[in-house]
Amino acid sequence: MGRRVLGAVGVVGVVVVTALDQGPAPDPDLDGLRVVTQQVGGSSGHDALLGGTLGAVGDCVGLVAPDGGPGDLVAWPRGTVVEDGEIRTPGGIAVRLGEEMRGGGGSFAPTDTGFLRSAELPDTCVEAMGPTGSVAVLNPDQ
Repeated sequence: MGRRVLGAVGVVGVVVVTALDQGPAPDPDLDGLRVVTQQVGGSSGHDALLGGTLGAVGDCVGLVAPDGGPGDLVAWPRGTVVEDGEIRTPGGIAVRLGEEMRGGGGSFAPTDTGFLRSAELPDTCVEAMGPTGSVAVLNPDQ
């Protein structure tokens, strides 16, 4: 009887390791726009208040400029999902395209990968930000 229990534990261990080794989930999509997410979690953050109107920045969801100029890309916390046309973060932000979004985080150049927590930024989105665009990185608890 002891062998059966050990065999079952061995199988469970293999299944768990296989499930954990599949890499990060793909970024969600909202109305054909990519919702860029950070692939590394964490508990630390930055002190800036980020916000603006959500809209298209290239092929991604970002903060559109009020004057119609290039906007800023948003890097959402790991675990952010899209449900019923709404972006929902693990910390409770729920927002739709065209609505105002506010949250804590920091604003960084798209080349500052140390602060972007391994978010993969699509070229089309980075190009749409223009030379002065930045990435609004929401804190993990947002």
